[in-house]
Amino acid sequence: MPRRVESSGRPGPAGLGLLACAGLAMFTALPVAAAPRGEVTIAQPVIRQQYDPTNQVAATDYLVYDKVFDGLLNLEPDGKKPALALSWEVSADGKQLDFRLREGVKFHNGDPFSAEDVKFTFERILLPDNTHSYRGATVESLDRVEVIGPHHVRFHLKKAWPAFFTSSRYAMQGILPKKYFESVGAKGFQEKPVGTGPFKVAEVRTGELTRYDAHTEYWGKVSNVQRITERLVQEPFGRYAMLERGEVDIVMDLTGPLLERIRTNPKIRIVSAKYSGTSGMYFNKTKFPESADRRVRMAVAHALNREQVASTILNGVCEMGTSIFTPATFGYLEGLEPIKHDPAKAKALLAEAGIKPGHEISFSIHTQSFSSLPNAPLVLEVFAGNLEAVGFKVTREPLETGAWLAMMRGAKQPSVFYGPSSLPDDGGETINSWFRPNSVWSSGNINVPQYDEMFRAQLQVSDLKAREKILHDFARLEHERREGLPLFWCDTPFAVGPRIKEWKLGLGSGYHMKLNTLVLAN
Repeated sequence: MPRRVESSGRPGPAGLGLLACAGLAMFTALPVAAAPRGEVTIAQPVIRQQYDPTNQVAATDYLVYDKVFDGLLNLEPDGKKPALALSWEVSADGKQLDFRLREGVKFHNGDPFSAEDVKFTFERILLPDNTHSYRGATVESLDRVEVIGPHHVRFHLKKAWPAFFTSSRYAMQGILPKKYFESVGAKGFQEKPVGTGPFKVAEVRTGELTRYDAHTEYWGKVSNVQRITERLVQEPFGRYAMLERGEVDIVMDLTGPLLERIRTNPKIRIVSAKYSGTSGMYFNKTKFPESADRRVRMAVAHALNREQVASTILNGVCEMGTSIFTPATFGYLEGLEPIKHDPAKAKALLAEAGIKPGHEISFSIHTQSFSSLPNAPLVLEVFAGNLEAVGFKVTREPLETGAWLAMMRGAKQPSVFYGPSSLPDDGGETINSWFRPNSVWSSGNINVPQYDEMFRAQLQVSDLKAREKILHDFARLEHERREGLPLFWCDTPFAVGPRIKEWKLGLGSGYHMKLNTLVLAN
């Protein structure tokens, strides 16, 4: 018998409540909104202009997809909510997902949304030449998609796929319009994208700005703001100066010094996306074989002055993490103790492990910031100094984002390297990225058979409570082993000017900006 999945949608400590599923018949219709008015301008350090959600490159692409497209689920201010899917059923073995789709939804060009669009979207990701960042898990899990009726679609799975609902990467996949995409092709779609989302693409100036207009026939909450303009402004103090002068209304990516300055300006305030990033410190055991010894890893952990960095450089935007899972991650375990800054203990552990003062290590300094670690260059420079203070001779390797990504993907990490993770909403996905022998980012530097067993076990469990228990077991074991060192749980802060009265971002993501929740001051 199929099992109907239902949830209250209340955010819970382990992420279970982020999932709001079936029973939508009791949802009342949205009140008729006033006509959108005015324009809001956002100054951003990065501007994404890739409009095919089936060829997603990075998490920053959600900056586009959140406005232009909807998924079966959407990420809202209070967690994941049904969007193009109203409800669904999961078969007893977890290998069949039946979705009942929302009726009456139209794409921006007027074409009606149907099950054919869902089938087309996911089948594009399965194509051999597809470059979607998260294609691997889709190919491993999804066999085919079957259209049962105009608003009923069935996913036939090769194996249970519990992360489909708990991760932002799958059920929130932006849905393409099959008929329109096939008529204009990939190039035509890039030039004139069409989705079902709350905003339409109005103007694109490559590498400079993008303008979006409100989709007034949107099935959900229609934007109060008629036009959104995103401007690329890479220098942080330049972005803030534009805000002070009233040239922009919202500033993205704030450094510690700017946060302090903002708090002294009564006309500007901070709005944050909670727990949107997590980060850890990892080891290249080929370049730094001594780090296979837990005492060496713990020495590095005790050397890092995270408390000071969190309160000063990060200015309260981030807090010390007790694990790589945040309180908004599915699988988060409460009660773990943080690693304390203790240089004397670090030196003692190094001496005990036979590491003499002056031992040479390399260390990466990422010269740009992710939302998962604001002001990363200065934070990492402080950590390099912390390592020198306990006796290491540190060779710094400064890298901008492109070079940093090439280093990580090419398995050329330095002795000690930091790892950021945006949208850390699913513990299984985090294990897959960092803690498996063939993990995407740690490149085989963590080879713990139990971790791989736990990862594979949680993939086979469709019951959320049972899957959560496996992830809790991983968190306990990793807390003992310390293969990776948790750094920070970070929020994504935005500075807003006096024209913005109200704004609620997506829970756990600085990239799901939910600009249709913006309310302008009178």
